[in-house]
Amino acid sequence: MTEHLCPSDKFRQPRSSPAEIENQSRAISNNRQLLEILNGFPGFVLVLNQTRQIVFANQSFLRFLGATGLAGVLGKKPGDALACEHAVHSARGCGTTDFCSTCGAAKAAHPSLQYQPANAVARECRINQEGSGKALDFRVQTAPFPGADNNLYLFFLTDISHEKRRRALERIFFHDVANIANGMVGLSRTLCERELEADKKKQFHEVLHRSAHRLAEEVEAQRVLAAAENNELRLAVRPCASRALLDEIAAFYNNGGNGQTCRVEVAGEAVDAEFVTDQRLLHRILINMTKNAIEASPNGAVVRLGCEQAGDDLEFWVHNQGCMPEKVQLQIFQRSFSTKGSGRGLGTYSMKLLGERYLKGRVSFTSSPENGTTFRFRWLGNSAAPGS
Repeated sequence: MTEHLCPSDKFRQPRSSPAEIENQSRAISNNRQLLEILNGFPGFVLVLNQTRQIVFANQSFLRFLGATGLAGVLGKKPGDALACEHAVHSARGCGTTDFCSTCGAAKAAHPSLQYQPANAVARECRINQEGSGKALDFRVQTAPFPGADNNLYLFFLTDISHEKRRRALERIFFHDVANIANGMVGLSRTLCERELEADKKKQFHEVLHRSAHRLAEEVEAQRVLAAAENNELRLAVRPCASRALLDEIAAFYNNGGNGQTCRVEVAGEAVDAEFVTDQRLLHRILINMTKNAIEASPNGAVVRLGCEQAGDDLEFWVHNQGCMPEKVQLQIFQRSFSTKGSGRGLGTYSMKLLGERYLKGRVSFTSSPENGTTFRFRWLGNSAAPGS
């Protein structure tokens, strides 16, 4: 998917001149009483002008950015100041890409909405920060700036990242673990209370073993994700064989005990190459890609895995025949967004986090009605060592 400007043009506004920005900022700075109130506010407060540019930021916001003064953010739009990856990669900056049409901050700060009573409703903004790789979640509200003749408005940002993480743990981890554990309880009760034929008993033991394996995988996945986000993840780099890794993943999903109704195949042309990485993390990335592909596929479909040589690089890919809706494509890789629906799944976010911050590779996807959906992880042969 390529980035292009918002087709509606609603966020594509001209920027104010530096002189106008300076005059607006000076008017706020000269009001000492107001300045003390804004700087005393524990949350993040910005004052934006009619073109969504920052003319003031309180001390809490500047400390959050590690900025030494207002000059570092003056004239920027919120996404530019926060180093949103979409703003950084767009020549026009914050609010000018298709991704911005799903951003609560861009919607809350739109001039046609800023003074409407409906805009008092808080919106949520998800930002993947370029460089640090951090996933930020904010609650956003706006209000008219007192006595500013509708040329300025207050822009409140509340950091809800920890709240979103806690809710994700409760909804995803506890939900999935409880489901698996309840299934294991039922299986074990049947084994204890009923006399079963040898074949049936063996089948129950196999299902119970696979359930225990899934339970351990869920716990480990959350442990790895928490360690990765806290910069506490320690890598175990060693030689790895691409084809053996793909065959292992296909075998895991084709063993009949994972509930899927489609088949996973390794492409015949997949290269068999030796390379050095943390196989545990790469395995987890490809497992997430495969799991998502299976869940997006109809009964009887085929999910294909492959690996291609691209110079010194290796590119792993997972393909399914479905096409993701445009709205989903615009929010892929954000921490609190899931293709499974609200409050479900962290798979695409963890792919990006582990694949790029730790393995120093590149995670991407394409999706179209004609060609289906393909997720890719590119292992960069000439990059720095993983985790360095």
